[in-house]
Amino acid sequence: MMALSEDLQLSSDQKLANYQDERKMPLVTNIERRAIERTRKQDIIKLLQVRFGDIPQSLLENINQIDDTSFLEQIFVSTISVNSLEEFAQLVNSNLSESD
Repeated sequence: MMALSEDLQLSSDQKLANYQDERKMPLVTNIERRAIERTRKQDIIKLLQVRFGDIPQSLLENINQIDDTSFLEQIFVSTISVNSLEEFAQLVNSNLSESD
């Protein structure tokens, strides 16, 4: 792999920042998006474990099937307020059945 000179890297970074500002949205690569999704899933699982202990394997599999970043954000927030794993599983399963 070839590295850009510092001047070219700064120029490239500035052009990217300008592009993002013009469109009012960040440019996220597929690798970054997958990393965000993976991290969010890990956070959800950790919170559920802290609140409820062991998590059924089927629920873990369902969480890991989710690829909608906005839904992951929604259920992340819900992780804090749900009263049981069953309630959380219903929320996750409702989304999975909608996407089928």
